Amino acid sequence: MKLKLTDRLACAYDRYSHIAVPTILFLALLLRTAALLSLSKTVYFDFLLWDERVYHVWAMKIADGTYQSLSFYGFAPLPAYIMAFVYKIFSPDILYVRILNIIFGVLACYLVYLIGKEMANRGTGLVACLIACLYEPFIFYSIVPLKTSMSVFLFALSVYFLVAVLNKHSMIKVFLMGAAIALMLKVRPNCVILIPFLPLIILLHIYKGKSSLKMIIATLLIYIAGLCIAISPFMIRNYQLSGKFAPVPAHSGFALYLGNNLGNSTPYYRPVPFASSSPFIQGSQFMIESSRRAGKKLSTREASSLWTHETIKIALEQPAAVMWKICQKTLALFNKFEAGDHYHIGFISDFAKFFKLPLLSLWLILPLGIAGIAINIFRSKKMLSLCAIFFLYGLTLIVSFPTSRFRLPLLIILIPSAVVGVNNLLSSVKSRQLKKSAVYSAMAIGFFIVEFLPVNGTGDMTAYYNTHALILSSKGLKDEAIPYWEISSSMNKPFSSFANLSLAEAYLRMRDREKALAYLDKIPDSSFAAADKYALKGDFFAIQRQIQKAISAYERSLEINSGGIKVRQKLIRIYRKTDKKRALQEYKKLQYIASFYKRH
Repeated sequence: MKLKLTDRLACAYDRYSHIAVPTILFLALLLRTAALLSLSKTVYFDFLLWDERVYHVWAMKIADGTYQSLSFYGFAPLPAYIMAFVYKIFSPDILYVRILNIIFGVLACYLVYLIGKEMANRGTGLVACLIACLYEPFIFYSIVPLKTSMSVFLFALSVYFLVAVLNKHSMIKVFLMGAAIALMLKVRPNCVILIPFLPLIILLHIYKGKSSLKMIIATLLIYIAGLCIAISPFMIRNYQLSGKFAPVPAHSGFALYLGNNLGNSTPYYRPVPFASSSPFIQGSQFMIESSRRAGKKLSTREASSLWTHETIKIALEQPAAVMWKICQKTLALFNKFEAGDHYHIGFISDFAKFFKLPLLSLWLILPLGIAGIAINIFRSKKMLSLCAIFFLYGLTLIVSFPTSRFRLPLLIILIPSAVVGVNNLLSSVKSRQLKKSAVYSAMAIGFFIVEFLPVNGTGDMTAYYNTHALILSSKGLKDEAIPYWEISSSMNKPFSSFANLSLAEAYLRMRDREKALAYLDKIPDSSFAAADKYALKGDFFAIQRQIQKAISAYERSLEINSGGIKVRQKLIRIYRKTDKKRALQEYKKLQYIASFYKRH
């Protein structure tokens, strides 16, 4: 009797059990180390991008004891505290965070093996582990100092404990599952949706197994204990500040609005005109705008609530447009395009040559994984449970952003599911079960087609050209930066506005005022760079001593984004010479605006 592919692998594993998994994990470590060395030869290695810089600065303050905040956490806090722990042991060098992420990445490969083993057998686990080892985004996000590798590891840990408990009930694993998902919440707050769902799966499973009521209650209490122990330090801190328990960061309403406002025609993250794209000040400027709309100064939690209500209001007033946006985000979730808000692996590969290697990509794994889930969903309680987790986590991305690094934890489910599905296909082909083979193949082909359906915003590379130019410029390579901004500008996509703004600044420095103004005029008033456009125009007119035009430009900038401190300071300086009464009024506004930044 012929054995299935994974059964043959399982036999091979029995023979070489002492080296099979360690060999794959060692390969994973080698690949990630080689990728890090390749990246170290690029301009990206010693330059921290947005979220990376936020967490780096935050962790350094925690490590040296200078961190103070008067409000809820604005970002998920666990990565900052883990980074601070690393900095305390070694030194505040971001290289140690990259190494830590490699460790998380290798451990995630091992957890994929365990998940595949629990789902089917050791052969399935081995193949799944090898795929995770060779999966390009897993490798890439293991070498950058983002929290993505940590989130993938914790998601994998939560999924492993779930399938392990479904196979064999264990109170210790139930406790650890509660702790793992609680920690995941402090890395990816959207995982809050999974917290009540995981114990529900376990409770339904043991209920159908005719376990006693005592066992059911004990299981629930053990899960809650694990959850509470892991999450309590953060909850206590929030309670001490406000008298309220806050399980998720206070800025959740801001993210909801960013993901669903109709001013953004794409399913991906785009800033808004009234708030900077910089994570250091974006939250404060959201609060300034919410307080302006409310007519009174709001707390962080009140501001977040206001943006949640604004999002609901948009949905009620324009349901068709919102539904179309949701459809676009659903398609984007299953699209092969790796939309990143920091990096694009394809773009980076022009500089870090390691990523030119033919590694595994989403376009292959996603259709096979979805088909594997679909064909086994009613045959296996474990697959049904993983399908529900996939659906719930995916739903949170549709509500917010289906960005590649947010989507990455789903591969923890897709990879072993793909192996199970392919094994089903091979078995059905060998046994001449043509109907079963056709169903799986049709599903895989269907989702393969879905991956390539047109979605607004896929293929937009302007942000990555902008980022590369920004890094070059920050290193003093201003002439080398201009061609990248010009390419971005010529693409005429939303982020081209940032390129136009940067080019205008560059040409103003070169005293080519005509060209600078031409680039500024390319930025529409609806753009998220509009406030900066008028601020720069104000600078231009001030240099030209066209005072009235400078005042008009600065005022227009503040009409769009009233949180611009530097713009208001420039306006005050002009008014002190022309209108002292107005200067005093603006100074009082400045003090009010500045108070929002002091709170964080």
